[in-house]
Amino acid sequence: MPKFIIKLLISSIVLISSLAHASFQLETMTVILDASEPRKVFSIKNLGKEPILLSTKVSDIEGGDLLAQNVMISPPITRIEPEQSQQINFILKNGVNLSEEALLKVSFQSVGAKTKNSTRMPIRQDVAMLIIPAGMRVSQSPWDALIVKQQGDQLTLSNTGKQVIRLSPSFTALPGNEIYNLGQFYLRPGENRTVTTKRGLNEIKINPLSRYGFKMQNDAIIKVSKTS
Repeated sequence: MPKFIIKLLISSIVLISSLAHASFQLETMTVILDASEPRKVFSIKNLGKEPILLSTKVSDIEGGDLLAQNVMISPPITRIEPEQSQQINFILKNGVNLSEEALLKVSFQSVGAKTKNSTRMPIRQDVAMLIIPAGMRVSQSPWDALIVKQQGDQLTLSNTGKQVIRLSPSFTALPGNEIYNLGQFYLRPGENRTVTTKRGLNEIKINPLSRYGFKMQNDAIIKVSKTS
């Protein structure tokens, strides 16, 4: 076997080993922060055999409200020992009043704490954050507020509710069974997404996601109303 191939294989093994050592497990794949609670406590576990340094950051999603600066993180950077867990606190600043649910992004990034004579590749996981307004009654089927209208070949999906609708980006047109794509996994309150269709539709079939981003057992059929 040529020497350069052997070196490549060794480098790949070292890289995979480094990644494995820096791996971590999140409590859930969505951080749900209730504005009526003082804080959201979220757990991260170090699955590796060496300490990691974990940094946490909250970011706004393009087109959404600018709320990330109002979410405090404690601690923003922490050391987690091997096979141990660390709690991260998310706190909504006082004075932030929400009338509808907000969607943000949380990024967790870790790197091996020991770097002497070795290279450590950072591991990053991005998950959704839902901020629930204080006192809001939460529905487990927010897609009930999804309104679908068609004008000519333009099909518009509108979230008329107060909660974020999480759904698979692709949906099925009925009749015809053509597959169309929204280009994203969510519809925020008041958000509209329009796609061009090949024909007039009576209904669409969507794949709803749970509050934590998992596919629901049953699809949902949404009626399509026509506008002139």
